[in-house]
Amino acid sequence: MTTLFDDILATPQPWSQQRIAEWADVFSSQHGASLQDFVVLERLRRDVRVDMRAVVGQSEHYAGQSWREAVLAPQYKPGKMRAVFAQYERHPDYYFNGELDNGILLSSIDGSNWYTNGGGNHRTVLAKFACDRIARQTGRHPLVRGAWTCHYQADMLAWSLFCQLQQGHAEAIFLRVTREDMRQEAVPGGSDISWRLQFFVVDRRFGGTARSGRLDAAQFCAYARHVLAHDGRPSWRDRVMNSLIGDSERLVYPS
Repeated sequence: MTTLFDDILATPQPWSQQRIAEWADVFSSQHGASLQDFVVLERLRRDVRVDMRAVVGQSEHYAGQSWREAVLAPQYKPGKMRAVFAQYERHPDYYFNGELDNGILLSSIDGSNWYTNGGGNHRTVLAKFACDRIARQTGRHPLVRGAWTCHYQADMLAWSLFCQLQQGHAEAIFLRVTREDMRQEAVPGGSDISWRLQFFVVDRRFGGTARSGRLDAAQFCAYARHVLAHDGRPSWRDRVMNSLIGDSERLVYPS
């Protein structure tokens, strides 16, 4: 009987030529902050059924190689890659009957594109090829059973505005963001963890005493939009308000 490895050698599939994306490129850091700092919700789920076509990358290991290269010329622990293929020939139902038991950990920002992150890199590579082969043989693409998933939801608007301020106006405006008030809630199949964003801003654009303020996410977005709309230069109205507001712990913007 033809093995899965033999099938990969003999039948290169177009999808297998795609590069394995790197998780760190999605969960990026720039302008002094990480997207991780803007995560407001993590949806953790266990024993999830996964369509492996939605898995596009992983954290390190084989990232940068094509999926086929990861099998034929693995750049990380080739012996372990050979071992999971040998195990599959002995027990192909392992990925579909629940025995996987959260042995693949997947993360996503958008809930559509998933990355192996924290465990199961070798199993993910194999599972993509195994599911593809079964689909070509049966016309039905199976779901892998028993993955652990984490869907990170970040405040992308606040992240974008933060980066724009840092990129164009870091000399005049100091920014810091923190996540506060963590709450964890049990839900069917897992848990949800949420945070509240808090921004600390120091605004030196008016000269003299700097203004500062602590803002929630909505207030920060309003402040950032106002500053960016004027390309960082205080408007005539802003200068008037600066002279009228004596409290230096208040920021000047239409709240």
